[in-house]
Amino acid sequence: MKRRDFVKFLAAAGVSSPLLIPSSCLGDDEKAAASERVNIGAIGVGGRGGQVFRGMLGCSNAQVVAVADCYKSRRERSAQVCGGKAYFDFQEILANPSIDAVTVCTPDHWHVPIALYAARAKKSCYVEKPLGLTLQQVLSCEKVFAENKVHFQYGTQQRSMTNCLIGCEMVRQGRIGKIKEIEVYSPNGGTGGNPTPCPIPEDLGEDGYDRWLGPAPKVPYCADRCRPNGTYWIYDQSIGYLGGWGAHPLDIMVWGSDADLSGLVTVEGTGKIGEPLYNTVYDWDMNIMLGDVKVKFVATNRDSTKFIGENGDWIDVYRAGLKASSPDLIANPDLRNSILTVSTNHAQNFVDAVRFDRTPVSCLRDAVRSDTISHLCDIAVRTQSKVVWDPKKRELVNPTPEQSAMVSRPMREPWTL
Repeated sequence: MKRRDFVKFLAAAGVSSPLLIPSSCLGDDEKAAASERVNIGAIGVGGRGGQVFRGMLGCSNAQVVAVADCYKSRRERSAQVCGGKAYFDFQEILANPSIDAVTVCTPDHWHVPIALYAARAKKSCYVEKPLGLTLQQVLSCEKVFAENKVHFQYGTQQRSMTNCLIGCEMVRQGRIGKIKEIEVYSPNGGTGGNPTPCPIPEDLGEDGYDRWLGPAPKVPYCADRCRPNGTYWIYDQSIGYLGGWGAHPLDIMVWGSDADLSGLVTVEGTGKIGEPLYNTVYDWDMNIMLGDVKVKFVATNRDSTKFIGENGDWIDVYRAGLKASSPDLIANPDLRNSILTVSTNHAQNFVDAVRFDRTPVSCLRDAVRSDTISHLCDIAVRTQSKVVWDPKKRELVNPTPEQSAMVSRPMREPWTL
């Protein structure tokens, strides 16, 4: 992002006071030699995957050289755009030693399995949110990525939005004092969907549909399964917007504070289970304690994270802007020695992390933290019980048999973690 564009962004976000930021965070227009660029394989290029693909095309010192997608038209069209090669099988991309990194922008149930295959193939990964289909999947990521010494960027792009950075940085710097409460609001999920089987479209085909399902249970094809909102709201493939949209405001919560690491996490609340096809949780209303910090996590029509200090001061961080109980709380932000990583371009931040061997702004450790909260909420609603989590041992405390049963799910052969 060029400096003049950066200033315009600040003004649009409502931050008009002077901002001091390292010039190194505003990008480098110099192009490296082709041999020094990061070679990227794009796995999944429909919908959000197409947006991430285009973001990578705009990065300095990177080139997308391969594309994999179950839909023939998508992979061939995207390969033509980038001048790379189209693949049906993502494993062929992972087997290519010239590829340094991949984007994983598939339906939710494929995120962790493909990311783990990629890490073991020594590929760095940009993984769309949410992270895993289960707590087992979420926790397995850190181990495998650490063992293989590759980089992970989570698709929580709000960390590369300046208003979100300023809000979280000011909370970290103590401008509202000790955090007493956090209010987290996420767009809601829903119910419905038509489960009636119908012919598989030629563009996908039987093999493509089988690969699309991957580790999920084998079920007859229906159109609503393989397109939004089915890709987000069917429990075989997702935990719904508890993770799919909740990932964003919950990620801001862990970026702005370490409340979730301060003591035992307790989760209870209510929600509805959709039907007949869309059967993830919606209309949730969760009461959470992170140590002694009270958190309200509610499905609504907006995305925001409001940090409330013990004296009543607050900072509210959301995608479209930034608010505070007093303008002074977010005035004159100095990010030259910031506590948090500064990024103004999420895709470029990932490329630079791979090039210079540094931690991306949306690191795996924090992805695990926020996604864990989503799963604890899902378990609490579905078992209609209080769930207790030990963030140090990273395990449920005295779980019921029903709670324990939800920590993992079987995967359809031949797919494994």
